[in-house]
Amino acid sequence: MSEMESVLGRVVVSRAGRDRGRAFLITGIADDKHVYLADGALRKCAHPKKKKLMHLHIEPVSAEPVAAMLKSGMAVQDAEIRKNLLALGYNTEKQK
Repeated sequence: MSEMESVLGRVVVSRAGRDRGRAFLITGIADDKHVYLADGALRKCAHPKKKKLMHLHIEPVSAEPVAAMLKSGMAVQDAEIRKNLLALGYNTEKQK
């Protein structure tokens, strides 16, 4: 497993753009500078947001059930992402 694959399922908070302050989960890797994000509410798994890593604050926590599903190639439901973000203390609304 590469270093970039280990970030799947990690919680990130956007630092730039109109979604600044919003919490997301990393659902995919585009290249070494971009990842795909979903929060299950505004950004669904079917249409994740592509964002540069430099515009994100990577939090020290990970949604392990979602990470395991992403690494095994299983489909992840939007409700599962929302549930894990709430369980970790992140709201899908903008953080203060």
